[in-house]
Amino acid sequence: MIFQRKDVRAYTVTLTVFCDLLAMYVALMVAWWTRFKSGLPLQDTPLFFDYLAAVTLWAITLIAVFQWLGLYNIRMPLPFLAEAARVTQGVFISLGILFALSFFLRAQFRYSRSTVVLMTILSLIWILIIRDRLRRAWGTYLRRHNMLERVLLIGWGDRSVEIVQHVKSDVNSGREIMGVLSDEEPKDLPNNVRWLGKLADTEKILQQHETDEVILGTLQVPHAQISDWILMCEREMVQFRLVPDLFEILASRVHLDFVSGVPLLGLGDFPLDRPFNRAVKRAFDVIGSIVGLILSSVPMALGALFIRLEAPGPIFYMQERCGREGRTFEMAKLRTMKVDAEKESGPVWAKENDPRRTKVGGYMRKFNVDEMPQFWHVLSGEMSLVGPRPERPFFVEKFKDEIKHYMPRHAFKPGLTGWAQVNGLRGNTPLDERVRYDLYYFENWSLWFDIRICIATIFSFKNAY
Repeated sequence: MIFQRKDVRAYTVTLTVFCDLLAMYVALMVAWWTRFKSGLPLQDTPLFFDYLAAVTLWAITLIAVFQWLGLYNIRMPLPFLAEAARVTQGVFISLGILFALSFFLRAQFRYSRSTVVLMTILSLIWILIIRDRLRRAWGTYLRRHNMLERVLLIGWGDRSVEIVQHVKSDVNSGREIMGVLSDEEPKDLPNNVRWLGKLADTEKILQQHETDEVILGTLQVPHAQISDWILMCEREMVQFRLVPDLFEILASRVHLDFVSGVPLLGLGDFPLDRPFNRAVKRAFDVIGSIVGLILSSVPMALGALFIRLEAPGPIFYMQERCGREGRTFEMAKLRTMKVDAEKESGPVWAKENDPRRTKVGGYMRKFNVDEMPQFWHVLSGEMSLVGPRPERPFFVEKFKDEIKHYMPRHAFKPGLTGWAQVNGLRGNTPLDERVRYDLYYFENWSLWFDIRICIATIFSFKNAY
């Protein structure tokens, strides 16, 4: 079975968490056996389950600290020495938290200092070894299945040369340099790196070549040009980054990443870029969709009955929509319009007093009954309970060139409801305003925010036509 690139990342993060935990428990068993079962002199043998309970609490703390330190950001792996330093920091911080908890809780647990020291050393060594093996396996899998991230370099200079050298030397970075754009063909291009054209050709190159990331290797260009490149990348769903000099690093508050030790300034991550937050949101989606399917079963059954009684035709209406990263899926709704409502007009938005709407359809739209079948899409993972409403591919292609920052709303799963919708921005309302609300949601996501939006949806009827 071959996974998509983003799926490989997600599974790698999950596997990394599992292996971190496994290393700790194996270290516990080896340290326990060495101290108490190998024949070394001792006064008494404490209960193994006391140690097991303490290590479980330590493991939970360690995962939280590792997440805080950014050690599960597989997309931007640290150089080995930097990762080793951060892992060591995380182990000792979590161990300090564990000792502090035992002091304040007055835990009646006697432990062997030598066992703790040996277990800590073994955990550190095995965590680092396993993480290095996983990174190598990740890079090998991406290369073998031609899934490396394709990087386009804009501009050529000393920092561009450095980036190419680091990407080529770090075979586990998950990247490959697809080409370079500069106004003159560089004479010192490394082997297997092509000159693709001039800076003015950027948009054409992005459209003609499959590109995952653009890195600006020079700042000797007007700021307006950089803004244009950022918007181009947004339209094509491509990551944009630039290589800063020391002044930009000190003077700027934007997000800083590293590629094999080379600093890159980006536009910063959304909260949902963090695997832990996505896991929390997914758990909320699964629980909420199951509850939603149970509670909505009666309204949906009544709606289906009234649809069948009012006019002949299918009960459900299937329509192609754009989901995460622009991938399309078939979205189900209870039919609220006449059969073949867009046969003559083509794709158009619903409007107030829409003549295509059936009588029962008006009531279902007002109370959001027609959207209830989408709880199934949430449960299956195509949608989320909360997020931007999914749009049809026809409108996505139309708006991505007309509306600034339109495509970033597709960075995550679309929602059954959203921040824009509970504020009345649905139907035939200003799209640029709706996009602002969608991006605000991504920038300020929290589980409590999702809960607030779900509750507000129950009482939201504005522009529901």
